Amino acid sequence: MRLLLILSLLALSFVGALAQAPQFEMVKVTEGIYAAIRKEPPGLTVNANSVFIINQDDIVVIDTTLTPATAKEELAALRKLTDKPVTFVINTHWHDDHIMGNQVYRDAFPKVEFIAHAQTRAYLPTTGLTNRQQAMSPDGYPGFIKFLRGTLEKNVGPNGKALTEEERTTLASDLKIAESYMAENPKVEIVLPTIALEDRLTLYRGDREIDIRYLGRGHTSGDIVVYLPKEGIVAAGDLVIWPVPYVGGPQSHPADWKRSLDTLLELQASIIIPGHGPVLRDDSYVKLMSKLFATITEQVGEAVRRGETLEQTRKGMQLSDLRTAFAGESEMRKLIFGSYVIGPAVEAAYRDATAK
Repeated sequence: MRLLLILSLLALSFVGALAQAPQFEMVKVTEGIYAAIRKEPPGLTVNANSVFIINQDDIVVIDTTLTPATAKEELAALRKLTDKPVTFVINTHWHDDHIMGNQVYRDAFPKVEFIAHAQTRAYLPTTGLTNRQQAMSPDGYPGFIKFLRGTLEKNVGPNGKALTEEERTTLASDLKIAESYMAENPKVEIVLPTIALEDRLTLYRGDREIDIRYLGRGHTSGDIVVYLPKEGIVAAGDLVIWPVPYVGGPQSHPADWKRSLDTLLELQASIIIPGHGPVLRDDSYVKLMSKLFATITEQVGEAVRRGETLEQTRKGMQLSDLRTAFAGESEMRKLIFGSYVIGPAVEAAYRDATAK
């Protein structure tokens, strides 16, 4: 009993420390371009990066994080850089960690326009609403919170071993994110795009060209990227996720994702800002993601041609080298790879390969 009490206090101390520390770093990518890079460790739930394009007369924001509170923190940091108004918010896709702060920008800048893919606008008030309600149901985030608290109290991970320092820190971060979600998001109004694109939309703000492109399906059916040709920068949203790609079983499309990444590589950007993870100064990680999805697509296709079931296909997957490339020796990243790649990515590829 005394040990459990100590572990509970340790877990609370982790959460308390995370609550007090800044959870993003405002990175100057180049003149006028800043990225709010999230500092939470990669875990089973995450928050997303935001990008701020400060133009001659205004600001364009890319993605608005998971909760109004985190959006307000980032907006306060932006206000230390400039007092120019935000005139456009671009949501790279429909997941909550990229759109739940929209309300903050609408309230602060009543004339702001919201830009997203047409699929995102169709999804948010329909399937998105259903999924959000499920996330708030007892089996969603509340159940996840219960699991995290129990794991931290017992100090035993999913592998049956004592938690490492990395695992304790990450699970405590996951707990804080999940609790913040439940504390704020049931009351959040979903702000829909006021401008929806199918393929491409270009903004000209002073002498800056902002090229918004749909490269194809990938993480979702509505992913868009923001390309700054003059600066050689791409804000990739969740087409690029570091250090392990988060794949959704019912929403992602691995074969298309590989093709979309290859199209992104054709832009030959010198800087890629991912939806999660640090600013990338070369394209090696994007090529690694492309290789992963090509391998999954190829192996799943062969299994389908042999008439194998999904479970047989999953058991026959040979991804150990790629798991090492993404996860290394990190137990937490191995868990993420298993939870989002071996599981949903294979399922998504199988679903697409067997679709009529």
